[in-house]
Amino acid sequence: MTTRAELNREDFLATVTPEDLTGDIGLVAEQCGLDVAVRLILHMGGTKLCVPKYALKRAAIRFIRANHDGSNTKLLALATGMTERFVQDVVSDAPIKRDQYQLI
Repeated sequence: MTTRAELNREDFLATVTPEDLTGDIGLVAEQCGLDVAVRLILHMGGTKLCVPKYALKRAAIRFIRANHDGSNTKLLALATGMTERFVQDVVSDAPIKRDQYQLI
C-alpha cells in the first residue's frame, strides 16, 4: 500500500477517465485524446479558449500557392478544407477592375 508521502500528481492523473471530463473539454478528449485534454487542463485551465474555424487559413494560403498547377483547384480545396472559390481567389493575380466597387 502507498503512503500519503508517495502519492503525487501523476498518480492522480493516471486515474482520470474520459467520463470524468464534461462539456467542451470532454469533446476535446473525444476528438483529440485524453492526454491532450488533460494537458490543456493543466497548462491552460481557467483560460477561455476559442478555436476558430479558419485557424489554418495562413497555412492553407501558403500550401495552395506552393501546389497550385492550374488544374487542381478541387483537390487543393479538399486538402485544405477551404472552398474552391477561396483557392481561386488565392491564386488569382488579376487586378481589380476599375468599374467595380471594393467592399472595405
